[in-house]
Amino acid sequence: MHAASLLQTLTSTLTMTFQYANFPQNATLPVPDSSGAFTITASVPTDIWRRPTQEGILDSFNAPIVYKSIPISKFKSARVTITGKWTTLYDQGGLIVVFPSTKSRPVTEKRWLKTGIEFYQGRPMASTVATDLFSDWSLLPLDPEDEREGRMTVEVEREQEVDGRFGSVLRVLLVGRDGKGVPVREVTWAFYDVDEEEEMWVGMLAAKPTPGGAEELEVRLEGFEIKLRD
Repeated sequence: MHAASLLQTLTSTLTMTFQYANFPQNATLPVPDSSGAFTITASVPTDIWRRPTQEGILDSFNAPIVYKSIPISKFKSARVTITGKWTTLYDQGGLIVVFPSTKSRPVTEKRWLKTGIEFYQGRPMASTVATDLFSDWSLLPLDPEDEREGRMTVEVEREQEVDGRFGSVLRVLLVGRDGKGVPVREVTWAFYDVDEEEEMWVGMLAAKPTPGGAEELEVRLEGFEIKLRD
């Protein structure tokens, strides 16, 4: 089978395997509309975040997620376009990647990266949070037109080394309206010391950590695509 045919076959198979995490028991699970877009609704208080506090470790992993589970060895990149009515501090939505434990440090806590839009200082911004032991966070302003529309496209990709092998780095790219991605973040530990045949989650999320304003946030996620290695 040619590589292009193999990629098409694997991608086609994956489209049938959406899974769901952190949805209420009786909730109607989101399914793609006629254009293939998902709408994920998050209520207060939901978040994906981990930090130390004076009282101990705050570990939140209760935001609704729609994802696919794939072997690490198959993952190449993922992309989605995000839109929403962002009104309350930390309203957010976008891509999420959840990694298994490393071989040398098996833990029960999840390791993950999320990237997309987050509402901060009265405006939607491009946000990335990477979490191994604890979360770190970075923000960038959106393109003025994207900010007005509350919209952005983001991509994550596994770095390919000069010799063709895939390494430990997961790179985050902001994608312009011309379809070109600009790297804004590298997570150097993402695929370090992992079993390549372990499963990883690649998906979409919405979260509403802060009370106030509307009790729910609807996030529209269009063009979700996972590219797989040959």
